[in-house]
Amino acid sequence: MTTTFNDTYEIKSIIGRGGMSTVYLAEHKRLHTRWAVKEVHKRQAARFDFLAESNILKKLQYPMLPRIVDIFEDPDSIYLVEDFVEGITLEDLLKRQKRIDEATGLQWFRDLCGVLGYLHRQQPHPIIYRDMKTSNVMLQPDGTLKLIDFGIAREYKQDSSGDTTYIGTKGYAAPEQFGKAQTDARTDIYSLGVTMYHLLTGKSPYEPPYQFVPARQLVPELSHGIEHILDKCIQPEPERRYQSVDELLDDLDHIYRYDQAWKKVQTTKRVRVAVLAVMLAASIGLMAGGQVLMAGEREDQYNTLLAQASDQAAADPEGAVATLGEARDLFPDRPESYRPGTYVRYLSGDYQGCVDYGETVLESFPGDGQTLLTVASAYFELGDYETAAQDFYQGAQSFEMNADHLRDYAVCLGRTGDVEGAEAVLAQLTGQGTDPDVTTYIQGEVDYALGDYTGAEAEFLSVLNSTQDAGLQRRALRSAAELYRDCAALARTGASPIATPATKSAELLSWGIETFGLRYDSTLWELLALAYFEAYHTDPDVSPEFLTRSAECFNRVLELGVVKDYLYSNLYTIYYEQGEYDLAEQALQDYEAAFPQDYMPHALRGMLLITLENEKPQAQRDYSQALAEYETAGGLIRGEDDATYYQQLGSLIQQIYDNGWL
Repeated sequence: MTTTFNDTYEIKSIIGRGGMSTVYLAEHKRLHTRWAVKEVHKRQAARFDFLAESNILKKLQYPMLPRIVDIFEDPDSIYLVEDFVEGITLEDLLKRQKRIDEATGLQWFRDLCGVLGYLHRQQPHPIIYRDMKTSNVMLQPDGTLKLIDFGIAREYKQDSSGDTTYIGTKGYAAPEQFGKAQTDARTDIYSLGVTMYHLLTGKSPYEPPYQFVPARQLVPELSHGIEHILDKCIQPEPERRYQSVDELLDDLDHIYRYDQAWKKVQTTKRVRVAVLAVMLAASIGLMAGGQVLMAGEREDQYNTLLAQASDQAAADPEGAVATLGEARDLFPDRPESYRPGTYVRYLSGDYQGCVDYGETVLESFPGDGQTLLTVASAYFELGDYETAAQDFYQGAQSFEMNADHLRDYAVCLGRTGDVEGAEAVLAQLTGQGTDPDVTTYIQGEVDYALGDYTGAEAEFLSVLNSTQDAGLQRRALRSAAELYRDCAALARTGASPIATPATKSAELLSWGIETFGLRYDSTLWELLALAYFEAYHTDPDVSPEFLTRSAECFNRVLELGVVKDYLYSNLYTIYYEQGEYDLAEQALQDYEAAFPQDYMPHALRGMLLITLENEKPQAQRDYSQALAEYETAGGLIRGEDDATYYQQLGSLIQQIYDNGWL
């Protein structure tokens, strides 16, 4: 495979391959920026108007759309360079959690309506996307969505009776995409409806029976309103669907008009219209002291606030809390006014935020099983297995754990030493006919807890080689890496049953992150950074490049929004060891900005300054700045048991005094 395109883009890996094209992750050789490069052979480009994608994207500017930055060709292929979109497709998300909740679904429904509406409003010709499906929508690390792959998009021509090319994804594509009618905005509405139906019910359009039953037959807890909206979107005849995205959005904004309780309220209101007209004037004075809402209006406002809170949760947690407070004032006894903020944080990967927010929810609803299980899952991701186990157990008292919950609960029990409990959960899952890959994974965790590292290693690797479950792939990869980390610690005393565990961890993680599309997973990047670092210092056969890769991985974790003090100190250590003192100082500046009350960056900077001064001729040395950093560090220490770096700096300062240099 060619390693460089156009002598500009260095290919790092293949990130997608389809019938029409191959997509690569590439790095600009001079700018060191990452891009997605789509390659289409000209024989395919002649059959399908590949350049249509580039021509469409070049003129579009919308947050949920990738930018196109370059187009070039060689004798065999055409290449399109666009934004590299990180995250996970909604298709892969469904492999992990089966379906999404309605609050999240409503927000995504609105977001996707927004981007489709933008496309449909283009002038002089509206753009019809024609390929809305779960695999073409990316969930980014910040919780936002991005629409990808414009390979079959087209401009709508008013005077055209049909499409030039009939193409689409079976199951998601509207009937007219395979007939003689022209596709239009209603075509995209159909595919959007199928996509949301899949997300909300977990029923794939690829699976038999090949028909759409009412959504609430599959998931009874869904509202009547969402069932009505989905049904109208996916009508076979275009004239029976929503005629525009704006019409669809109006129903989404007033979804509870279709609920049975709302309909009853409306009937009552019609009877009372005349009376209400008379009462209005008399109510004005009373409304100055507080708004009076009719039952239906109150319900409608409540659900509007829930949707608003879901919108805010990822980007503005404090605003979401305030909005949910307004909803709580309307119906203080409803726990659903609290749940969305917890779940959205978990879904977006903000596990600490999920825990913090969820604990506030549990202050008001200590027995809410759904919230407890979501918080337990977040604690699991953070590695606090003891707290996670407690919350899993408590949550199960009022809400049934699914197979994923039970799997993670078993892991928590094993990691906290309750091997019998883990084995009991394993037996329960085995008796339920659970996927053998899941039970093999849990057996690996049991063996891990018992100290059978070689047995656990074999089971984790077996799962990685066989499972197609994205969630299980990630967990088995993480468990194997953590096992290797523990063995690396044992290796320092010659007690590890596995040879070169850190090197094996680095190799496995780098393979797994790429193979399973886990490039957004900060936990795995952090484990990889530590593995590279440990391997460099313990395995004489590895390249010095491992240390550089360790720094790159730590920086990757920071890029993903994780803020931990040791990430900065580890970066400093690597750069110091490499003699990259400017980069070491930058790491300390970033550390200080993130943790202004931490003594550590000042202690480390003091040692760095001493190193820099020691490289000068003795007559030119000035240790006063190092002394100042030492004093600053001392003023910030608050009873820390192990102020190691401060003590080391103090010893260096004392030596400088002893030599008469201060």
